[in-house]
Amino acid sequence: MKNYIRTNIFPIIIEVIFIISCCIVPREYYIYTNFCFYLILVIYFWCRKDFSLKKWSHNLKSGKKFWTYVILTALGFIGAFVITMVLESIFSDFNTGMIGLRRNSWISLIIFTISTVLLPPIVEETFFRKNMISFENKVVLIITTLLGMLMYALEHSLAVWGIILTMIWALPLSISYIKTKNVYVPMTAHFIGNLFGNGIDIIFTITAMISNK
Repeated sequence: MKNYIRTNIFPIIIEVIFIISCCIVPREYYIYTNFCFYLILVIYFWCRKDFSLKKWSHNLKSGKKFWTYVILTALGFIGAFVITMVLESIFSDFNTGMIGLRRNSWISLIIFTISTVLLPPIVEETFFRKNMISFENKVVLIITTLLGMLMYALEHSLAVWGIILTMIWALPLSISYIKTKNVYVPMTAHFIGNLFGNGIDIIFTITAMISNK
């Protein structure tokens, strides 16, 4: 338990600071505070050697079994987004409280790309899956998995409905990590999902910025 707390206390503090900042900082600056959240934690996890780009690369080259799990996880992740989109349309009057990231300049667009495509798979899978999920016993496994999903949701939304929806996003990633005990599986699937989802937003933003010149 002491080791668990020691491992997660700093990231949790950083997340709490980020959440508080969202209640204080104007919305147009969320993109910068969000970027700082990811940058601080990716440096922290890298210094602690909680993840390794070399190991990730090795896993990417490891073959069929790894990629089978990745594809299944990615499909589950994308499917979770589809489910939440349907739920949002059904309950359109409910406030999701999602933390929107405005990008109205090339600098903010670059920051948006880094903090929605490149860094989240590393930071979120290391933090909310690898470090937060404990396999000590079944009860602890369930509690820590739900805790990880909740912390993941709180980084994305400040409303109850949004938290519920975002926890649905986290479910296939959490199941994947529990099943494989290999953080690089959900990490890769998460990257694919973010590249697909946020990549479309990035392309639309670039198109709009060029057409407005």
